[in-house]
Amino acid sequence: MAQLFSTPIWFNGWDLLFNSIILLIALLIAGYSWRIYRLGKTKKYGYFSLAFLSIGFGLFFKMITNAIAVFQPVNNAAQSVIGSVAGSALSYGNLYFHFGFLLQMIPILGGLLLIFFISQKSRERLNKWHEVSQIALFIYLVVLVSVVANFIAAVFYLTSSVILSLIVLNYYRNYLNKNNNKNALQVMLSFFFMLLGNLFIVFVFLAPALYVVGEVFMLIGFILLLSVYMRVRR
Repeated sequence: MAQLFSTPIWFNGWDLLFNSIILLIALLIAGYSWRIYRLGKTKKYGYFSLAFLSIGFGLFFKMITNAIAVFQPVNNAAQSVIGSVAGSALSYGNLYFHFGFLLQMIPILGGLLLIFFISQKSRERLNKWHEVSQIALFIYLVVLVSVVANFIAAVFYLTSSVILSLIVLNYYRNYLNKNNNKNALQVMLSFFFMLLGNLFIVFVFLAPALYVVGEVFMLIGFILLLSVYMRVRR
């Protein structure tokens, strides 16, 4: 059975709880962003909605693959379903796991990349050919990184960390430009905690317990970001 890396046995199941909460928060943020976009027709909130829907999609498949890998009843149910469709091809079961990993990595990296574009200084995009070609290149790199990360999980979390660090820098600049606005600070801190979470998981090969720390920081980051959106909504 394919697995990205070893995690503490006692944390099995708890990570699904953490990820389900993060998934719910991502969907709430997507919903709030879409509502703000509908009210003001500000494009960046529409893009925010798309970005967090993409991240939610990746988290959904992460939960499915983790549940199949950890819980034997879920694994048996998945094998029976896949077996009825794949037949003798079920012997290549690891390929299905790797496909599941791709379905979690590509949307998450794509969502983070879209947030990075949003966090940059506002300007019209996609009006010039070289800008369209750059986005096509980024899509290619996201898919390539996801394929490589299927075999070296640290590549995925390291790439996520690089994108998140750029997002944090952009929102830090935004915080300074808005005269130390509290909401701007909290947005920056939320992505900073997500960055910390990814960095801890990069080094999970040193100690599986770092995965737990990383998941905790990821949850804190999403909760902080949700609180900003709830404040803006009110």
